[in-house]
Amino acid sequence: MYKHTVKAFLVVGALLVAQNGSARMIDRIVAVVNSDAVLLSEVDTRCQAALDEVHSTLPIDEVVKRKREIRLKALDELVDELLFRQQVRENKITVTPEEVDRQVEQLIKVNNLTQKQFSEALKMEGRTVADLKKEFRNQLERQKLIDVQMRNNPEMRAKVQVSEKDIDAYYQTHYLSSTAKEKVRASHILFTIPPGAEPAEEKKIRERAQKVMDQLKKGSSFADMAKQSSDDPSGAMGGDLGWFRRGDMMAAFEKAAFGLKKGQQSDLVRTKLGFHIILVTDRAVEGPQKRKSVQNEIRSKLYREKFRLTMVEWMKQLRRNSFVEYKL
Repeated sequence: MYKHTVKAFLVVGALLVAQNGSARMIDRIVAVVNSDAVLLSEVDTRCQAALDEVHSTLPIDEVVKRKREIRLKALDELVDELLFRQQVRENKITVTPEEVDRQVEQLIKVNNLTQKQFSEALKMEGRTVADLKKEFRNQLERQKLIDVQMRNNPEMRAKVQVSEKDIDAYYQTHYLSSTAKEKVRASHILFTIPPGAEPAEEKKIRERAQKVMDQLKKGSSFADMAKQSSDDPSGAMGGDLGWFRRGDMMAAFEKAAFGLKKGQQSDLVRTKLGFHIILVTDRAVEGPQKRKSVQNEIRSKLYREKFRLTMVEWMKQLRRNSFVEYKL
């Protein structure tokens, strides 16, 4: 539906500046997304740390290849973000300054800081209050857009529904197993590492996770920090994952969780998803529970997974229905 709205971008592929009677390229368009464009400077800003990690001592062909791969990955992320912003505009999603301010005030309250201490903490991270407000605005717009899509799209709503049959199947597999007797209840804060992330990008994510860990050690509420910082849907519920048994979770996550006592918190745990901070809130050893007593727990777990997969498919569909042309 957007394929005839991008003529200006298809004609103009670079931004030029006159210098000593000649033209020098200062930037160029590397992707057209419906009626918007992505510039090379935006891509390089997104992945500069990873680009700097590419050693100049490598053969020139290898340097060019690696930098192109890094830029393409960053460009994919920017295209998805731009598609999302376009949907926000199309659906007339608005976020008021008051809504953003409430998020900032909540963050200050959770960390028990004064306004001056808060500004200094942001400065140490290389951010400003304006940067933080922009992040909160994007998060709120994203949540409102998802809410609109769920309300207006019966097919999408159907995909996240959890049936009694789904619950029965999960119960049979995970709760009636003779080995599924020891269980823990845990919460976590997830810092997602995108597939194929460069070492520099993973380092930045680890640093972000460590800062949250430091705040927790100083006494910040685990539930509040999960709501503010977790990349997992469980963050909205304070990071609570409910009860789980051996075999339910990824091996590294499970090993860490079952190695903690009630009330204990883990160090950073690395899995294929990213870094986790795990808090065990309860433990028990028992035989199989009755279905009725665990059905809500199962329903919540299955909903989170269906929701994640539905969002992934929605983004793929959004790309298919849009005009996206790469010029990198």
